[in-house]
Amino acid sequence: MCSVARHMESIMLFTLLGLCVGLAAGTEAAVVKDFDVSKFLGFWYEIALASKMGAYGLAHKEEKMGAMVVELKENLLALTTTYYNEGHCVLEKVAATQVDGSAKYKVTRISGEKEVVVVATDYMTYTVIDVTSLVAGAVHRAMKLYSRSLDNNGEALNNFQKIALKHGFSETDIHTLKHDLTCVNALQSGQI
Repeated sequence: MCSVARHMESIMLFTLLGLCVGLAAGTEAAVVKDFDVSKFLGFWYEIALASKMGAYGLAHKEEKMGAMVVELKENLLALTTTYYNEGHCVLEKVAATQVDGSAKYKVTRISGEKEVVVVATDYMTYTVIDVTSLVAGAVHRAMKLYSRSLDNNGEALNNFQKIALKHGFSETDIHTLKHDLTCVNALQSGQI
């Protein structure tokens, strides 16, 4: 009888371990295979965000549209981003270093490091990026949907929602950003 009980305990332990591994794998971002950075370069509108940071994370954005310009400079990605914060447009320029020759990048900022992973892209119309950062001593994740244009993004938004849900975000974590182009236009015209 004791050997049967030990056998059952072993089965339960392996089942629980398998469940834990499966849950952890479900929240980790998949990386785009055969990522082509040259096709990724250029201008992107930030049109949606998934974040579990609640009011803190969205207060930073005020749910207004931002933008990103991706360039290649001296074997690094040069990212120029703009977003609305505390009543004005903020321009941020950072460099991103490729990790493991894939679609993973490390971004170093004054406020700390971020890991940025390109989760999905067709290069021509949309890209989904998973961002992991340390905020106030805690690890936070956010997913962002970028688009090459402001028109006909219904399919990209639907795909983004599916991807965000698959990666552990809930429907209430997903936000479409307002079409306030103040900061986007300033970035495009070089006025920031």
